[in-house]
Order: sequence, then C-alpha cells, then structure tokens
Amino acid sequence: MNRSWKWVAAGLAVLLAASPGWGVPVIGHDAIAVAAKSQPLGVRATVRDAAARVESVSLFYAASRGMTPFRVSMSRSGAGMWYGTIPGHMIGPGAQLFYYIQAENADGETKETDWHTVKVVDSTVAPEAIPLASAVAQKAQQQAAASAAAAASPAPARPSKARYLLPGAIIVGGAVAVGSALAVAIDNSSGGGGGGGGGGVVTNANFGGNFNLCFTSTDEMTPGTVCDNGLVNVYVRNGVVEIVGLWGAEVMSGTLNGHVFSIVKDMGATAKFPASRLIVAGEIQDTKCTAQVEGFSADAARPGNLNGRLDTTKR
Repeated sequence: MNRSWKWVAAGLAVLLAASPGWGVPVIGHDAIAVAAKSQPLGVRATVRDAAARVESVSLFYAASRGMTPFRVSMSRSGAGMWYGTIPGHMIGPGAQLFYYIQAENADGETKETDWHTVKVVDSTVAPEAIPLASAVAQKAQQQAAASAAAAASPAPARPSKARYLLPGAIIVGGAVAVGSALAVAIDNSSGGGGGGGGGGVVTNANFGGNFNLCFTSTDEMTPGTVCDNGLVNVYVRNGVVEIVGLWGAEVMSGTLNGHVFSIVKDMGATAKFPASRLIVAGEIQDTKCTAQVEGFSADAARPGNLNGRLDTTKR
C-alpha cells in the first residue's frame, strides 16, 4: 500500500512539473522611481527558472498606460542578471514613464511584472525630489564635502547649494555598482569674489594624474579581483570633459555641468577587463579633478562589477 502511494505521489509530481504554470520564470526587480528627461534609462532584473532555461527577457515601456508599449530585448550578463535600456529620446516631455518586464523560458511559458511608474525630471533636480540616493551619490557627496573643506580659504565660505544630477543610463533598479549613479553638483554661488576668480567654472584646462580600477567577478565558479592602475589625463575644452588613459586607448567624453560631470560609455575588452559599461562621476574643484568610477561587465562569460577612482592635478 505504501509503495502504491509512493508511485501515485511520483506520478503527480511529474504531472505538476509538466503542466503549464509550473516552473515559470521568476523575476526579481526593484522598481525605478526617477528618471532624467532625455537621458537613457538602464533597467536591471534578476530572472530565474527552476524548471527550464530562461530563453529571453524583454523590457516594455510607454509614455502612458493607454498606448501600445515599445519593446526592447534585455541582455544577459551572467548569474541570472539581465540588462536593458530605454532610449533617452523616449523619456519626456511627459512627467511620467511606464514600463514592465517580461521573461520567457524554453518551454514558452512567460511571466510579467506589474507596470511600474517612473517620475521624469529635468537633469538637475533638488535632492528631496529623489526618494533614495545611490551609494555612488553618497560617495560623491562625501568627496565633494571633503574637497571643499580642504580647499577652503581663510575667510569663512558661504554655504553652497547642492543638487543632484541624474545620468539616466546608470539608474537601474536595485543596482549598487551597476549604475544607479547620481552625481552631486556643488553650486558655489557665493558672492564677494576676489579678483582672482578661483571659484569660477573651469571651461578649458588640462589635468594629469593617476587612476586605480578593479574588477570583481560575481561568478561563483571564478571569484576574484583584478586591478589596473596608471597615468590618466583629463582635458576640458569649451565645457566638454575628455578622459584619456583610463581604459587603454579609449576616450571618454561628457559635458561639464558647473563643477561636475558624468560619463557613461560601453568599453571593449582589454587584457585585464571584460567588455563593460563604465560610469564616471567626477568633480573639478580649483586645481583638482577627481572622479569615482563604477561599472559592470557586459560579457556573459565574465560577470562582475568595476570600481575605482582617478585623481588628477591641473597642469
């Protein structure tokens, strides 16, 4: 009798496993709350399936819930991670953006998240308009405060007005090192400036110094960290920042907003690092240009995160 019940239980288990809805993909995603107008918006999700291989993951987005959404395929980056980007020209002019994620396994079974609502803001918004600042933003804020204290003149400086810049391509749900990056801009608009104009915005300059960049694997089979360091140059020409030497012969460029800048670029593989999306959030204060570097691998065979820093001095 006991043996018969065991056979029945085994048969039921097989039927359940083969039935539709059993083992559908499971999507893990922290909804994005804020996006910068006209800036690409990166979206990250974890997708797993106990019964079948995850075949594809798609990102659907629309300016309103009533319209047919656009679709973009998300890319796999190992360890169940998937990434997708909503183009910048699709973000705004409306005040909201809507998106959801859909996953499909090899058996053709699909799973969708709920619709998520994103608040669309200008590139510069007040900190209170942002529900949560990322780890990169907090680091940048601390570094900005330290730089300001070190470079303070003997006369007491008037309080500066802080604001956040949101490069949308690096705002990803739940990501720490992948890009929910928010750079902090310090608008030193204090009056009583001496004739030297040392607190003015730099529009043309050349900075030289050193960088340190490390890649940490998130693959359980090949854990470890590899680092690189060397000389780096930062050129500012007519309000455009160019970084040379951080990633081989690659040149990274972005617009200087007051004293800060943020650059996002997809990089090819090097001898030490896999192909990656690199995120640089930097600040220029007097004769110093410093930046925090974050990023993540775009190579599914070598998943992992990048973290580093560059420190340069005006020449």
